[in-house]
Amino acid sequence: MTLKKIEPRFIAGPPGTGKTHVYITGLYGKLLSKYSYKKILILSHTNVAAEQILEALFKLKDLKTEEGLYKFPQLQGITKKELRKTIGTIHHYCANRPSLKGKPTKTKLEDHKNLIIEDRRFGLDRNIDIDKHNLYKFRSDAKGRGMTYDEYWRNLELPERNEYKPYNVEIMKELYDKYEKYKKLHNKEDFTDMIERFIDQDVKAPDVDAVIIDECQDSNVPQTAAIEKMATNVKDGHFYLIGDADQTLFEYAGSNPDYFHKLASNPYHELADGLRCSEAINTKCKTVIMPVWDKWGSHRIWTPAKYREEHGLGHVGETIKGEAYRLPYLERGSTHLDILLNKIKNSNQTFLFTYRGTPSDTRVTKFLSKQGLEYAMVDGSPHASKKEINCHYVWPDFVKGKPMYLKQIKSFWNYMGSKVIPKGKGKYDFKDWIDKEYTIDELIDLKLLKPDCKQYTDFDLIRVPHRVTGGAEKLQYIKRVIANGFDNEKPNQIFYGNIHQVKGLTFDNVIVDHTMSMKRAPEDFHTQLRLEYTAYSRGVFDYWELASTTKRKLGVRSA
Repeated sequence: MTLKKIEPRFIAGPPGTGKTHVYITGLYGKLLSKYSYKKILILSHTNVAAEQILEALFKLKDLKTEEGLYKFPQLQGITKKELRKTIGTIHHYCANRPSLKGKPTKTKLEDHKNLIIEDRRFGLDRNIDIDKHNLYKFRSDAKGRGMTYDEYWRNLELPERNEYKPYNVEIMKELYDKYEKYKKLHNKEDFTDMIERFIDQDVKAPDVDAVIIDECQDSNVPQTAAIEKMATNVKDGHFYLIGDADQTLFEYAGSNPDYFHKLASNPYHELADGLRCSEAINTKCKTVIMPVWDKWGSHRIWTPAKYREEHGLGHVGETIKGEAYRLPYLERGSTHLDILLNKIKNSNQTFLFTYRGTPSDTRVTKFLSKQGLEYAMVDGSPHASKKEINCHYVWPDFVKGKPMYLKQIKSFWNYMGSKVIPKGKGKYDFKDWIDKEYTIDELIDLKLLKPDCKQYTDFDLIRVPHRVTGGAEKLQYIKRVIANGFDNEKPNQIFYGNIHQVKGLTFDNVIVDHTMSMKRAPEDFHTQLRLEYTAYSRGVFDYWELASTTKRKLGVRSA
């Protein structure tokens, strides 16, 4: 069956021009005046991005105009759960089509362990993360490019194939035969299967009136085919691809920058008013991406952001100037490093440390640990939770007789070991206790703590060793955080992650490490420029350019 192909309407916009929170919400409102919310698809590539769209719509849903009318009256009484059927990720929508019978379950780590038992070669690279293991990555990358395994392996223009050692293509194919048999036997599927089942097994295209794809430049070959199928029955050409061709970062997984640059050269609508990046960051980004613009002959208009009330700084309506700094190294002091540290310690702004990949991740975390600064991955996972640090912070006062609320005492129990807790009391749940203040003497009297527990004034002395991920270094880090003036109520300010992980996110300040690994084949020059451009554009105010620790530097031709 040949499906009707609808040409997409491409909405182009540089970073922070309101593609998601302004254009999509406005477009959705117009479509709701014509069509049911059940027939308007808004899809993105990640759960985080999809949830951001949903949150933005829900804020407007309950907002009233000056006339007292709801912005989206069609959504009154509609829950988020209901909207998630049509607002979510491409994979989720494809996997949950009602016409696809016998819905499989997602492959997990346990499945990979079972496969290793069947054939030890499934574990050759000693990486048991099922989503990153070379076997599954190879499958995803080949399928994402629309290639057979043989075509992908033998394509000399794809240097990343060298990353699949110690495997060869014959071993890959043999193991994938076993992988497919395993999935069929246990009714399992992976992310690649979700898309392919929708394309190949769903006989009819969905009956939807409008399709909106956010961050469309991330789409690979099968995802693009799936999206085109979704749009087969749209009304009045309401098929929208929204994105930034200059942020096409997933070429290794099959996204096609040439395709999106061609769409961007003649967009349906182009956004130009910056809502995020200061003049300093805007200028830096334009300088970085200029060779790409030159190649496609599309020098885009993109204005710096202006101060808004929510910034709490500057004069509303004035251009945010921002500052540019250079860091020759993190490992020893410099004037611009002092400025960075001073700003971190004396402001409530957020800071992103971002980079291409290893070894910069270790470089950044070592620096932050040495400085005693609280930090977390961009997914929100902290190096040490506030609950954990706070145990170390308040324990000396508890020992001295200061009462603590039950919530804090339960936190102590998560970490303390047999030095202070009597045998059999380690799993005590306090379920019958009232949430009020208790002293250490009360716990001793109740035989929940040993009498000599008061001699341990340092919490690290009574911790269960196996509960200290990172060991002695972690404990030293916690002490440095406390010495810096730990504040349990202050939200985390500092985040880190590679450029692919941080795309789509916003932080007040950004520190970009230009280090390129010497172990991997250098990427295409324009690919590197898109990576660098995306990295700097995460910031609102200031940026720091961190020098490379290798002979290769991000964004340098033939690096």
